[in-house]
Amino acid sequence: MKTKIEKERKEIFKLFLKSNKLKFAEIEKLLKIRSNFLAYYLKNMQKDELIDKKGDYYCLNKNAEKYLPVLSQINDVGPLPVILVGLINENKILLMKRKIRPYKDYYGLIGGKIKIEEDFKEASLRIIKEKTSLSSEFISLNSVFHERVLDKIVKHSFILFFSKLKTSEIEFKESSYGSLKWFDLDNLKGKIIPSDLWLIQNKLNSKIDVKSAFLVEKNGKYKLNLN
Repeated sequence: MKTKIEKERKEIFKLFLKSNKLKFAEIEKLLKIRSNFLAYYLKNMQKDELIDKKGDYYCLNKNAEKYLPVLSQINDVGPLPVILVGLINENKILLMKRKIRPYKDYYGLIGGKIKIEEDFKEASLRIIKEKTSLSSEFISLNSVFHERVLDKIVKHSFILFFSKLKTSEIEFKESSYGSLKWFDLDNLKGKIIPSDLWLIQNKLNSKIDVKSAFLVEKNGKYKLNLN
């Protein structure tokens, strides 16, 4: 039953890729499902604060609209965007030994996902604080790198945003994400993810100019605000 509910909810979401608002009868006709089932799905989506009803019309609320960009690609697995942070203290860089696949038991740059409300700087600072408890200063965004893991087929694909931060602190706090270790930049030895090692050796002192912006939406029109 849960799978059925998730499937129908996804189909309702998809209707709003082309329409800002829809009547009950329009949704019923497009999905070809019984009215009592549709009423149940819509009621639960309202309860979960995903859909609002305004008069005779249903529409996605602001909380649900954040999912619109991924709905059209829901059946295709695409590259995962990831922030990788080179945290520097003098001539040392802090790396994390991964506990999970892919790259389990390899040391690599400390990384994580970018939250929907964050820019590169905010994501980098948060990730370091969460995973090391260290305070740091954002220096630069250094590189964008497309990485694919090939094992007869492409198993994983990542868009890596490599940033550089510095800290005056040495004593980190271990977390559940993986064990941490300071490495000498002049003597990077050990089981290190090859792509991370390449970024450290070739892009640690690079800088790239990547713009960040808000597209402010009002009444279906958009205004560009560069940060």
